[in-house]
Amino acid sequence: MEDLKLVRTLLEQLEAGRNAVLCTVTDARGSVPRGPGARMAVLFNEISLGTVGGGAVELRAQQDARDVLSDGTASGPRTYDLGAGGQTGMVCGGVVTICFTRIDAGARADLGKWAELLESRRSGVLLLGPDGCLRVLEQDEPAASDTDAAIYREDIGGEGVVYLFGAGHVGRALVPVLTGLEFPVVVYDERPEAVRPEDFPTALAVVQGEFSDLSAHIRLTAADYAVVMTPGHCADLAVVRQVLAWGPSYVGCMGSRKKRTFLRTALAEGGFSPEQIDAVHLPIGLEIGARTPAEIAISVAAELIAHRAALRGGGGGPCPA
Repeated sequence: MEDLKLVRTLLEQLEAGRNAVLCTVTDARGSVPRGPGARMAVLFNEISLGTVGGGAVELRAQQDARDVLSDGTASGPRTYDLGAGGQTGMVCGGVVTICFTRIDAGARADLGKWAELLESRRSGVLLLGPDGCLRVLEQDEPAASDTDAAIYREDIGGEGVVYLFGAGHVGRALVPVLTGLEFPVVVYDERPEAVRPEDFPTALAVVQGEFSDLSAHIRLTAADYAVVMTPGHCADLAVVRQVLAWGPSYVGCMGSRKKRTFLRTALAEGGFSPEQIDAVHLPIGLEIGARTPAEIAISVAAELIAHRAALRGGGGGPCPA
């Protein structure tokens, strides 16, 4: 995940005795390159990691971050006008606010907690104060009194895993696309020859198990995604029946209109409600005329991006007054 890479890099900088600056988009209005939650770290050697939108606004933010890092310029939020005549030279027409946080020894504990939450996929909250200070809390951890003044709050961690059932041609094309988009992926198949870990180097895990007994090896949570593309209709049905009972965030199944009719009928006969049946994306993927495994992988990934974006609801925002 990109956030985990960024946080680990900041921790490594502190271990090496170097400070850095974290730039976070906290507010965006109108037409802007990136919304709240976009992040960039500026390091001592002028290297940057991540992005707050690219172009002139990012260049200006990098310059301002170097000022914070080098000469003690105050941390905190700054607003950039992307309209014609604004200070960035851009003509997008929007306004973006970026909060600058000086990362020094005082931020070590919160960065460590942030990394731990991301690694364990537990939920937490990131808070930024008016002076740019960063606080990270567990989801149910009581907030200290000084957090009441936070200007920005963002839910972090807790995002689900994509469980890919079926490691065929489309599955092999899909895994690197999803992991490149920061979706952790677990590959599951009952065929020994299909689940060789060396064929899925970016996957979180590769599991061999019967499609008829998923619970012997895995269990999905309400945050997870199920992508079903086994070799046959009956295996697809067996997997969908089991994952629907767990209530994951997303269920999609590859197939034709004929398979859709077969699956919906079988699920209804199996006692699933119309709401549960309607929640299954079948055929999976956005309709872009995809035909090849690589094209289908893109269409599936696009649908998962849309679902994740809807869950995130924009990725963060200013704290209510």
